[in-house]
This record gives sequence, C-alpha cells and structure tokens, in this order.
Amino acid sequence: MEENAPLRSLKGVGDKTEKLFQKLGIYTVGDLLHYYPREYDRYTEPVTVKEAVEKGAGKTAVAARITGNVDVKNAGKSTIVSTVLTDRGETLQLIWFHMPFLRNVLKRGGIYIFRGKVSEKRHRMVMEHPQIFTREEYEKLQNGLQPVYSLTAGITNKMLVKMLRQVLEQKELAVEYLPEEVRNAYRLSEYNFAVSQIHFPENQECMVLGRHRLAFDEFLFFI
Repeated sequence: MEENAPLRSLKGVGDKTEKLFQKLGIYTVGDLLHYYPREYDRYTEPVTVKEAVEKGAGKTAVAARITGNVDVKNAGKSTIVSTVLTDRGETLQLIWFHMPFLRNVLKRGGIYIFRGKVSEKRHRMVMEHPQIFTREEYEKLQNGLQPVYSLTAGITNKMLVKMLRQVLEQKELAVEYLPEEVRNAYRLSEYNFAVSQIHFPENQECMVLGRHRLAFDEFLFFI
C-alpha cells in the first residue's frame, strides 16, 4: 500500500467516511499515517469499588462482581441501563445510555472490569458509560499506552485506531533515507520503527524514541 493512495482504498471507507476524514485534513493513506496522537491513555491496575469510591472523582478501572440486578428503564426517548456495585459498605452506581442490549451482556455473578470517570451526583458515586472488559481483555491493554487522537463528529477514536492498524499491517516498509552514522550521531531511531511506535508504542521509552525521530524529520524537511 502506497502512502499516496486515496483513503478510499482502505477497507471500510466509503464516500461518507472519506468526507468526514477530509475535515481532519486526511485525504490519503500517508495523511492518515502522519496524523499523530495528541496524547496517550494508560490502562492502570484495576482497583476495588471501595478504593474507587475513596479515591473520588477521576478516571479509573474497577474490578468487581455484579451481585445485583441490571435494570433497564425508558425515560422519554432515552434508554437507561444501570446496576450497582458494592464492596465493604461502599457502593458505585454504573449507568449507560441508549445501550439496552447490555442487559443480555452483563450477567449477575459475572466478574468484569469497568473503566470510566467516577463522579459524585446527588450524594452518590457514579460511573457513567464505562467501558466493559473481561479480565483477559483488560490484561492485554494494561500498562500499555493507547493512542488518543483529535476527532470530529462522526469519527471515533476506535475507528482511527482500526484504520491505522490496517495501514501499518499492509504498508510496505519505507526506505530509510538517513545514513546510519547520522542516526547514530543524533540518537535517532529507524523511520519505520518511529512511525509504528508513535501510534502503538510498546512502552514509554519506544514512544519517546519514535517522537524524537519524527520531530527531527519535520525540522529537517522544514529547513
């Protein structure tokens, strides 16, 4: 796959999606590849309900067993799914909107990891619209750096991640244009490694190496 290939050449990209990406200045595969994350999200060690409540407001991951009912209520045009997690006298209410199918996903007695922002509402600690993981799913993400991109209406972070993985899997490796002695002198990583690690870093160190190399390229091309 060539970098100058139109975005439409990617699987799942139609006319509507292509126009949405153009709002972000992304017209080609190369534009997408060089649309770097604005930050990274770290999936930390899950805590108990008690620890999450005592910690207070903020994003966190909670490991808990569902011991109560999963309720579905209709409020006008909205469907609200809710359940309550308890742990040693502390409770955390979970709420999702427009997701009635969760009643069949969340099983009473099941152990899950819920990740989202905890806040206090009406004297209760609440986590609205948390992500849901099994232990196995969360362990694959834990302690890694997950890219977070600037978005526009109609484009989700998940969509961008999926498309970038598709590009990196299919794209032929670019020829390194910097001589090895130059890279060694300036402590620069190899170009293909840098592009891969800026989007999906193996760890903090690899992300920094990738960013350093790509920043060097930008200044070099500008000069």
